[in-house]
Amino acid sequence: MASKEKLLSLQGGLTLAYEEVGDPTATNIFMFFHGIFSVGIASELPSALEQRRFHFIAPTLPGWGNSSPVPPNTSYHEYLYQCITALLQHTHPDMAGLRLYLGGGSFGTAPAQMLYGAPYDKFPYGKCIVAMLLLAPFSPFHCHKEYAKRMSWISWIGVGPPSRFIPFHILPRLGVLGMKSKIKTPEAAKAFINDFVFKNMKPQEMEAFKAWKERKKLRDGEELDFMADGVYRSMQKTSEGFITVADVLHSSWGGYDPGKLDAEHAKPVLLVLTKEDRETRWMGEWLAGKIGASSIRYEGGGHVGSLFVMDSIWEDFMARYHN
Repeated sequence: MASKEKLLSLQGGLTLAYEEVGDPTATNIFMFFHGIFSVGIASELPSALEQRRFHFIAPTLPGWGNSSPVPPNTSYHEYLYQCITALLQHTHPDMAGLRLYLGGGSFGTAPAQMLYGAPYDKFPYGKCIVAMLLLAPFSPFHCHKEYAKRMSWISWIGVGPPSRFIPFHILPRLGVLGMKSKIKTPEAAKAFINDFVFKNMKPQEMEAFKAWKERKKLRDGEELDFMADGVYRSMQKTSEGFITVADVLHSSWGGYDPGKLDAEHAKPVLLVLTKEDRETRWMGEWLAGKIGASSIRYEGGGHVGSLFVMDSIWEDFMARYHN
């Protein structure tokens, strides 16, 4: 799959990569943040957004793909405010009438929430936010003291309590060594996706996958192209995004506390949780108890179970929050 990536030059010689589809002149904007190893977007705008004339923007998060890592002596949330403001000023310099929808999947739900709760003097486009969509979300660990209660042992070691006390990013650096060998070529990335996602599907998830593949009219193997390109590109230039995942999740998130949002910031949120992903379901249900204007939608399958019913999720989200 050919990338339609664009590069935005930022102050200090930094770069923010992003992709976009849809109508760039539209006043409806959906900005979606990727998870780990899922840089980029599909080539087609979801029909629910196309029908409503949306501009869909997918930034590559700092330290992933061709986006520069967070500069020294700068917090993740401050840099996020700066680079996403610059991106929106570049694509939509006139804020008048803009309606901004935020979304994220897995790790990408952290930056989405940081912007959702950001002070307007730090992220002026926050005033334009209408609603937010979170798929398999992470909760802010600094607020959610029992965040690790239902983590798998891999997540517990990788981003849970041990990640805070083992120095020099030893664990993620070892992870980088292993991952680079698995995604060093496009074909290797396809094999990794096949082993990590498709071979581990539960029966209900497999049925959803087969139906999705039929709707998309994909031939055997094309589903790997759909996902592997972003995996391959995710660490081609830098590994800092992967190395600092635990740091981001354990950071202050700019002081964001979902239980203490003021009336201006408490915009509607749809949380999409998968029944067999115990850790993000736990964190998502905690978020739902804190954000008063939130709703939960449950899907079958594991961590990526919602991927295969995204057409329905997009339509549901738009029907709820776009008028």
